[in-house]
Amino acid sequence: MAKTLISTVSFHLACLFVVFLYTTYTSGEFEWMKYDNYDEIQDKITAITPQNCRGKSRDQLTVRADVVSQLPKYNELLSKVMYKNRTKLLHLHNMALNRAYFHSYMLQKFNESKSDFPSLPGWMYMYMSAVADVNANPFSLNGSSLFYDYNCSYPNWLDPYKFNTTLPLFGPSAWRWDDSRDSDNYLREMTLQTVMIKDFGASNHNYTDPSSKTTPWYNVYELPDTSSSMDSLTKFSYNIGFKYSNYTGAFTSQEYSVDSFFGPSQPGQTAGKIPLPVYFTQPYMDCGKSNQWIISSVSPVMDYMYRFVNWTHIRRPRIVALSVMDMYFKQIDFNACPVSTGNPGPSYLSGIARCKTKTTVCKHVPGMGFKRGGYSCPCRPGYRYPVSMKPPWRGIDIEKATNEEYKNGFSCTKTDFRSVLPSNRDLQKVNAEELAATLSITTWERKKRSVTNFFHNFFNSYNINYNETHMTFNPFTSETSSFSLDSEKVLKFAADSRKKVKERRKFHSRFRRSLIDKKSIFRIQKLFKKISSITSDNCENVVPENLLLPGDVGYGVSTQFEFQARTALRLAHFLSNYLQNANPNENFGYHKGGTRLIPQQIFGEVVANVMADFRIMSSGVFFDKYVFKESETKVKELFGPFAFRHRGLYRAIDSAGLQKPYMEEGWFVKSKQRWKLNTFGLKTYKMRAHVRTDFNGSSNIPFEYYPMRYKAPMLKDGFWTRPYFRCDGFVNKWVVTYAVPFFGIDELRTTVIFNGVVTVDIPLKLLRINQCPQPFYVANAFKNTARCPETTSCAPLAHLSFTIGSYRCNCKQGTEYPINDGKFWIEGSLLELEYIRKERGLVNR
Repeated sequence: MAKTLISTVSFHLACLFVVFLYTTYTSGEFEWMKYDNYDEIQDKITAITPQNCRGKSRDQLTVRADVVSQLPKYNELLSKVMYKNRTKLLHLHNMALNRAYFHSYMLQKFNESKSDFPSLPGWMYMYMSAVADVNANPFSLNGSSLFYDYNCSYPNWLDPYKFNTTLPLFGPSAWRWDDSRDSDNYLREMTLQTVMIKDFGASNHNYTDPSSKTTPWYNVYELPDTSSSMDSLTKFSYNIGFKYSNYTGAFTSQEYSVDSFFGPSQPGQTAGKIPLPVYFTQPYMDCGKSNQWIISSVSPVMDYMYRFVNWTHIRRPRIVALSVMDMYFKQIDFNACPVSTGNPGPSYLSGIARCKTKTTVCKHVPGMGFKRGGYSCPCRPGYRYPVSMKPPWRGIDIEKATNEEYKNGFSCTKTDFRSVLPSNRDLQKVNAEELAATLSITTWERKKRSVTNFFHNFFNSYNINYNETHMTFNPFTSETSSFSLDSEKVLKFAADSRKKVKERRKFHSRFRRSLIDKKSIFRIQKLFKKISSITSDNCENVVPENLLLPGDVGYGVSTQFEFQARTALRLAHFLSNYLQNANPNENFGYHKGGTRLIPQQIFGEVVANVMADFRIMSSGVFFDKYVFKESETKVKELFGPFAFRHRGLYRAIDSAGLQKPYMEEGWFVKSKQRWKLNTFGLKTYKMRAHVRTDFNGSSNIPFEYYPMRYKAPMLKDGFWTRPYFRCDGFVNKWVVTYAVPFFGIDELRTTVIFNGVVTVDIPLKLLRINQCPQPFYVANAFKNTARCPETTSCAPLAHLSFTIGSYRCNCKQGTEYPINDGKFWIEGSLLELEYIRKERGLVNR
């Protein structure tokens, strides 16, 4: 009996051991898929849950930093191309920098005397700003925080409070809340319209504690910043020129008044030890907050410390807070292809793609996130796909393949009869017409593989004799080839054949409609001439109608500049929330209600939009008539802070001082006509706010209005204008504008009303055009102008902007690239150049 029991236990233990080995050293659906780096990271992530994360060590709550590669760097943004798989990370980078610029400017602007103290942003301003960051970016940004260092926060929003007194810690932190269980959510699905925000400087949260396991961002910069040895490298001085207006149609001064402040560093491309203004943390488990694996971007906020002290010799710019933006780690793509020029390391997940590298290459496919299969396997040059499949081989299919399917498939077949382009030295004595005909035959006029290919080879090997009933053939008996290697004869024969073909086509051929729309080509040539002819020097003499371009010239702007539009949407969300919920006449125990917005706060917002994003040329907030109230008795007729970039400098004006009212601009008129009388369609967003119970932050409690609701637009509620030349004496460039409305509340606080428009301007030169064929209903001025041959398919290129030739011609299935030069496509810029050479009668291909 005992032996039986022991043998049974041993059997079960052996089974468990086998299962353990199987789960440890195999992965995926089939045994042939070996355990790799992806499985290692995936096992580490799945081992941590919201229930057990508090008991895990710091190493268990983080994964290695090189899991996320190709992170945006500030000093490389102007020289590097950011592809689709990194645009979200770039937006995360820019948003952290945006908030750092804003708070640095506000803290130093109102740091002179006791009278400046009430003008600092209050708790409600900072709460609503963080909530707007998250609500305006539902698919890219999932957390926003502002964490003050120890004794660096001077609250003007606590009542009673002592002037020049600090809080131990203050850290408003917002993250996306799963509202699927809310009582008013009858669909029981997450709406992405609810944000939880708490003060993480209160209760038992101490993010400055070295033993804290979920605050890796605190150690990115050396805090507390008590040493001045690195001030010249970590703090950069910015000068902003302002023009103010006290009444409509005139500025208080024609000269710019300059405000200086210290902000995050601004290193150049060749900067050595100068720290970057934004850093990314390694992925970590956000235990106790969102309970998700996230990655954070961190940027420092500067202030003059000590505040309100007349002895300037003891004051210095100091890092007083950190602007932190979060993104779900599983939303970030990784490149599974081997490390190469297009996939630079270090990258821990590189090389896990299962492409058969002998006959195929690996190409990244964006949009998969942290999942296998985010790659494709196109054939190498000199290889072709099987006839029965639609190229290329997809990674998601390979990851689901059985061992037999993988062993017998997902490879390419070698092609024959590849040629090499002759060198220019060999062609110097050749007639240009003969050369053009030969190159056209050998290079561009490729035909699909067919039975005739076999007959061509067959005829070259046999003598063919025809008669009326049948044909006979005999092999060549000569040991020498029947094909002469005399290049002059070959070229002459090719040219004569080409002439005969052209003559026959005149009488015996019908042509299909051309792939190239010549009318469109002529049209875009006129457009480029118009664009180059209008400059800042002559735009004032041009009729206003001629400063506009057709709307279809801006095709693709809504997708290429989505995150710049979301920057404007974020500001519209903040203004809508603040204007609808902040009441200066309310107090909530220790907490004062939201004070009125002051002009310098709105100026700071638009300046931060321009400074933090190289793609944004200018940004503005334009209030409707008699909406902006500075006090109970003072109302501005017009108020329109507008910031712009001019020759590397930053300037801001109050557009109310312009001679032409901004209310006559087309984007303002269109927004007002749509939203002035009918606000139907606005979404309701919720803010679940928790505030500290007392001055020392003993605990967090729900705010009195819980949850706080506000109505705000979505991205689709704004619109892009047609491209136009902004001839205002400030920008003076071809731009395209995104405009989105924001909303306040009436005097009775019962009805949401239109309050104004937020705009961002994007330089037209940054727009990538698409010349590839498209259906007739697509409003694209450049479609059907690519010069790709019929045997190729067109694909736009991402690294070229507003330029003709920004496409490539990929060879279709059955017409592989025949030239042995290491490529398998034809550059559009080369085609455009060769076509110009052809028109001018020069030697071309």
